[in-house]
Amino acid sequence: MRSAVRTLALTATALLGLSLLPVESATSVLPAGSHCVAYKSRKTQAMVAQSDIVGSNCGVTVKAVKAANGELAAEIIIPIYGFNSKEKDRDKEVAKLLSSGSHPNLTVRTETMTAAEWKALLQKGGGAVKAQLVIGGKSFTITANPKITRSGNKVEVSGVITSKFTAFGIKPPEVGPGGVIAKAPDYLELHYNFVSGKVQNLAVVPM
Repeated sequence: MRSAVRTLALTATALLGLSLLPVESATSVLPAGSHCVAYKSRKTQAMVAQSDIVGSNCGVTVKAVKAANGELAAEIIIPIYGFNSKEKDRDKEVAKLLSSGSHPNLTVRTETMTAAEWKALLQKGGGAVKAQLVIGGKSFTITANPKITRSGNKVEVSGVITSKFTAFGIKPPEVGPGGVIAKAPDYLELHYNFVSGKVQNLAVVPM
């Protein structure tokens, strides 16, 4: 049962890197053993030079939730102001794009499943999980296909999903009229890596 709980919370956490059209093929920017999420995009400057933009956030909260019917879900909270791209102005722009003024957190809640279903995900090393991702008060039905690894009693979930800003109702950022100074293409990678030791509220699940 304990393994099922770890799988529940960590697989759900992987939904932080969700996409409406998931393609998990990029190389992760997060190291193994971390408990963080990150975004990665590209920037075109002066309509010529391209460079990568990465913003990480290790202030994520993940907790197990027990529904009234006894099934299990996971809730993930991501503080928007926790993203750090090493450029304060960019971080402020990201916060604005994500409506942080009225909704300071991104929230993900998975669909409920039985403990046996979560355990099956662990045994297979991953699988599809559906959830609701809330950005700026708007909810998106999403699906993730995380990679789940186990070492002893420790479980780790990781992955990268390639998506688009517009898949979440976000206009790609621009600097200058028409993006003449700099702009981001409609391309977005969502990275995640989580470890079982930092999952909260496991007591709601019977052992």
